[in-house]
Amino acid sequence: MREKRKIVLIGGGGHCRSVLDVTLRINAFDEIVITDSGIPAGTQIMGCEVVGGDERLPQLFEEGFRYAFPAVGSIEDTDLRQTLFRRASKIGFLFPNLVDPSAVIGTDVTFGYGIFVGKQAVVNAGTVIEDMAIINTGAVIEHGCHIGSFSHISVGAALCGGVSGENGVFVGSHATVVQGTRIGRGSVIGAGALVLGDVPGETLVVGIWKTMQ
Repeated sequence: MREKRKIVLIGGGGHCRSVLDVTLRINAFDEIVITDSGIPAGTQIMGCEVVGGDERLPQLFEEGFRYAFPAVGSIEDTDLRQTLFRRASKIGFLFPNLVDPSAVIGTDVTFGYGIFVGKQAVVNAGTVIEDMAIINTGAVIEHGCHIGSFSHISVGAALCGGVSGENGVFVGSHATVVQGTRIGRGSVIGAGALVLGDVPGETLVVGIWKTMQ
């Protein structure tokens, strides 16, 4: 008899519902619980129980929960997700990739770990997605892109072929990044922006970005 696969989702807010829905749809885990100090223990979210705050993580690991997933989004700032990852990693948790069955994953795509891919997202051939990245609902990552760790490609964003984003990049909803563009570490591409040239690190882009400034 195989050991039961148990996972704890860390954070019970809005993004958790998207993560939980995918987790339920892939049917890979026998037991799913949620930790969130801001939600009363015993609360049910989509049929799964909130069991307390993050202080419960060591006990859950002892109870056979070997998998964890930071189920908080990152709007411009990935610090919280990184903190939750480090905390759970130190305990010994593993971080699975959660990919919705409706997503389209191309040939020769390379995934790290702890990656979330939402409904109807497209990750095309030859792309590399590094650890703990979020590819949200309906996002399009074209061929040969490279997405750094802890990056978040938001709902409906489009990255054309050969785009390279360093770690901690945030690309807002329905933004478009043209082919061959490089986005520096920690940069934020605002919702609906059009990126036509390379973006240096720690830069906020709104509207149309034409050249490196």
